[in-house]
Amino acid sequence: MIRNSIILMRLSMPSCLLLILLSVPGTVQAQQRTVGLMSNMPGAFEGYTLIAPMLHPSVYLVDMEGRAVHRWLVNSGFGATNRLLPDGALLRASASPKSWTNVQGRAGRVEIIEWDGTIRWQYDFVNDEYMLHHDVVPLPNGNILAIVWDVRDMDEILAAGYNPDNLADDQNIILSERIVEFKPIPADSAEIVWQWDSWDHLAQDHAPLLDTYVENISDYPERIDVNTSIGGDWLHFNALDYNEELDIIAISASFLDEIWVIDHSTSTEEARGQTGGTFGLGGRLLYRWGNPRNYGLGTESDQTLHFLHSVLWIPDGLPGAGNLMVFENGVGQPEGDYSTVHELKLPYMEDLYSNAVWFAQGIDGTYEDPESVWSFSAPNEFFSDFVSGQQRLPNGNTLVAEGMTGRIFELEEGSNALVWEYVNPVVQTGPLSQGDVIPVFGPPGSRRLQNAVYRALRYGADFEGFDGRDLTPIGAIELNVAGSSPALPFTLLPNYPNPFSGSTTIDIQLDHPTNIEITVFNILGQEVAVLANEFHAPGAYSYVFDASPLPHGQYICRLIAGGSSATVTLTYQ
Repeated sequence: MIRNSIILMRLSMPSCLLLILLSVPGTVQAQQRTVGLMSNMPGAFEGYTLIAPMLHPSVYLVDMEGRAVHRWLVNSGFGATNRLLPDGALLRASASPKSWTNVQGRAGRVEIIEWDGTIRWQYDFVNDEYMLHHDVVPLPNGNILAIVWDVRDMDEILAAGYNPDNLADDQNIILSERIVEFKPIPADSAEIVWQWDSWDHLAQDHAPLLDTYVENISDYPERIDVNTSIGGDWLHFNALDYNEELDIIAISASFLDEIWVIDHSTSTEEARGQTGGTFGLGGRLLYRWGNPRNYGLGTESDQTLHFLHSVLWIPDGLPGAGNLMVFENGVGQPEGDYSTVHELKLPYMEDLYSNAVWFAQGIDGTYEDPESVWSFSAPNEFFSDFVSGQQRLPNGNTLVAEGMTGRIFELEEGSNALVWEYVNPVVQTGPLSQGDVIPVFGPPGSRRLQNAVYRALRYGADFEGFDGRDLTPIGAIELNVAGSSPALPFTLLPNYPNPFSGSTTIDIQLDHPTNIEITVFNILGQEVAVLANEFHAPGAYSYVFDASPLPHGQYICRLIAGGSSATVTLTYQ
């Protein structure tokens, strides 16, 4: 397990980053493995794992031996969801230059990137009134489902029956949630062909004169009590998935500690109301589970979910097909913080006359509990307080991403034995060297690490998107792997002049053809310039670092090439 490495996290973030930036390249002791492949046992499902470091503009495909076989360089900032399309292109939600900066899970942009890194389609869905965020899902018809925040101002808030006592002193908006289906239009446009808006299905028992008023919230569990949660981002959807067989959508309403199910068979107009669609209920909630207090029933002891990420229907043909998998982060549980992966069979009821499927409610008015088919938790070993995800694999195993530590592992069907484990080696400044301590992400003492991943997905070797693709291993992503030659395939010369005023020149000599990355960091470990990220033949190359827009002081220039790295200190006077 990698948790022993966390003992060393008492260094401040700047200290940790400098330690990494100034580490001397070379081989490391095998017992000092902190990143990369930790375990690959018989019984693991053969394939390639898609890994997207949250703090670095790279997306990798990694083989079972922990070697990168492909890499996308992305230049659009933080990306949450990354998925492969059937043709091998990358679908991702990512940051836009217009994105809001004061919210968790921001994105604003959805894009499709070809295997060779060119952008096929890119669409910014963000302005002062709305922003795409967190998750996007490809549909069988080529469209894309996305989660969208909508800003609601004070007039709208009060007209909906929101209790003003729940507002902070300086608060004058709240964020509502919408599910939108886009039809991509090359190369940078889209058409909204369907949407569902949570604001259309509110209820409240605070203001009797308003249209949203109901006498008893508990009589309307299919509606959303606008006064359930206090705060601006009161629902905070962070995941969704589409069930093609039933034409329904599962949603993670994480700040309400619930999973929701809505009907996708409606028209947009029907989704605004309470009739229409396969289920005849329009846009009302078909099912909800996790915290019945949200609709006026139950007590704290009846709450079954505690913050969650990643809802995923198990596809046809896989063990557990049709069941819903949920990653429960487990923050705030009475018994302590630990995470759980659930496989749930929802309580469907079939109407034999109309052949429609309904979701059962108990006699007390709450929705019936799903059947727990399988779950995994390890209270002392497995916890992520944010992001994270899970995936059922074709052989029945389950892939799990413990997001905050960048740890990805595979559990064997039946035994829950760990058969594959990998720790993302890429942090904000790039790949770590084997044996490096993983720096924290946040203030000193934070349990979140800089190698965090939003999720991870495994694609089998027979995945159609790999047809005709070169999957030859490039090598381990981490640097200075034990057993590799300590001789560097390059020379990084001292910069001249140094100290310097205004600008200085970085000279390198390459002994072999290779891709190089030259990055400059300040003493806090923050990236301030990228001088090169390109492939070169053997030879001598020069790069100019212009520091004139930056404060005076010391900077670290790092060169990565051929699986090794070196640094030089630059003094700007």
